[in-house]
Amino acid sequence: MRRILSLLLLFFSFALCAQEIPCSPLKVPQSFAGSYGELRRDHFHTGLDWRVGGVVGDTIYAIKSGYVSRLSVSTGGYGNAVYITHPDGTLSLYGHMHDFVPEFAVLVEEEQYASERFEVSLEFESGQLPVERGEAIGRVGNTGYSVAPHLHLEVRDLATQTPLNYLARGYYKVVDDIPPVFQRLFFFGYCDTLTLPVRYPLRSSNYPASLSGTTVRLPHKSYLGIDAIDRQNGTTGKLAVVEYLVLLERDTVFRFEVGEIHPRQGRYLSALREQSVGGDDVIKTLLDPNNLLSEHIYAPERGLIVLNDYDEHDLKVRISDEHGNSSTISFKVRRDDYLESSLSAVATALASQEDLKRIPILWYMPHLFTDEGVSYTLPAASLYDSGWFPYAKVAEADSSSIFSAVWKLGDPSLPLHLNGELFLESAMPESLHSKACLAHYRDGVLSYAGGKWDGNGVRGRVGFGTWCVTTDTTPPTISFWERKGNILRAGGEILIYLEDDFSGIKDYRVEIDGKWHLSMLKRGRVTLRLDPLRISRGSKHTIVVKAEDNCGNSTVVSREFFF
Repeated sequence: MRRILSLLLLFFSFALCAQEIPCSPLKVPQSFAGSYGELRRDHFHTGLDWRVGGVVGDTIYAIKSGYVSRLSVSTGGYGNAVYITHPDGTLSLYGHMHDFVPEFAVLVEEEQYASERFEVSLEFESGQLPVERGEAIGRVGNTGYSVAPHLHLEVRDLATQTPLNYLARGYYKVVDDIPPVFQRLFFFGYCDTLTLPVRYPLRSSNYPASLSGTTVRLPHKSYLGIDAIDRQNGTTGKLAVVEYLVLLERDTVFRFEVGEIHPRQGRYLSALREQSVGGDDVIKTLLDPNNLLSEHIYAPERGLIVLNDYDEHDLKVRISDEHGNSSTISFKVRRDDYLESSLSAVATALASQEDLKRIPILWYMPHLFTDEGVSYTLPAASLYDSGWFPYAKVAEADSSSIFSAVWKLGDPSLPLHLNGELFLESAMPESLHSKACLAHYRDGVLSYAGGKWDGNGVRGRVGFGTWCVTTDTTPPTISFWERKGNILRAGGEILIYLEDDFSGIKDYRVEIDGKWHLSMLKRGRVTLRLDPLRISRGSKHTIVVKAEDNCGNSTVVSREFFF
């Protein structure tokens, strides 16, 4: 009987944990600088960025009971981060932290000194680091890829690894009666009568509301580009529009609902974004065939506005936010055969330009381009839709800074899901092979693009653009903050500045009296705080800093200081 009661108590204890309502991770008014589904450069934001007034230091609390399954420190990404596994099958992630509570910090620092690396990741089993709901785990910071102090909170379903939208699920409440905002609206003609589809910009409006009550003339088939953001009370952040809806009369042309997005789907944002007009917030209604976000999209005619007659039709565009606020633009559309014939003429002209160097590429097939001294390979499904691959030799090698022919490959406005492998032959001296790399070429200006010497040229992975081979033979520079010859700041802090003029800093190392010392690099500045338990007071010490760039050039600088 006692055993049965114990099992029942264990069951109900687990059930209570499984139903535990998450608390706020901060004791500040709930306000967000970033929301779930917000459009980033190449992915959807899948967490909540909590505002803290631009300062570090607010205490962060575990939102539910569980155990710490991972502690991570990185110069990029989430910076200092805590991962907590919960008995309800979820994991909560707290990113960009300033520091950890002492219990966690000791474990991290021990691993950093043991591995002599700043970036570490420690994993734990259940029972090693238990935490309770509302227990402090660290402080808000600005580490990793973060431009201002905030807390990135992300909750994932452990079974599927899908990030969950805790704002939409009602766990957190904010005042929000501000509807989303239309910024721009674009119209594109579409012709698919030839081998490859042709898309052609028709018109745009920087004041979409002015379209209300007007009639817009369109060809037989067209689609929209919708530039919109959301706002919330009490924050200037650009937040997520979570639903886009386009209706022709009463029929749905296009509907996209953010919902909850699996990480494998997130990068397909590039297939949803209209790249040709610039800006990160333009969603196109055209559904590309290789868009794996299709389960979030309803588009019966691939998102095309199809006008089969010459009558006026009502077109409605509606955008909605997380809290049911919405904005709508309504106007008339009418088919115009002049636009249709113009679009067909453009498509025919493009198809018949024999002097233009270009070849078709099909999204579902691998693609190989070769010419004298160049090869470029794309795996299948690198593109979201089929298109043209223009190419041209822009310039020859000049033997001063450009050590190969300069090749323009592909259309940079055409998004890629996977970069291709580029190989460029070069006749550069053997003494420079270890310093060779690929470079992006634009208006005579070169920028580093990775790659390594391989056989008789340089090989690397790049997207569409204009490329060549160059070298980086200049080592990084190292300098110290100092005042009147003293490099030690108040509180035992030393600041070191690392700069590289081309390929960028790959690695660095700081030693004091011949031993590795913990330091942190962010945006070219290394911060080092002397540890009295490791550095003796009342004596002179020697600090040695080594920095290496991505082409193997290195610099070593040493200084003395009194602590």
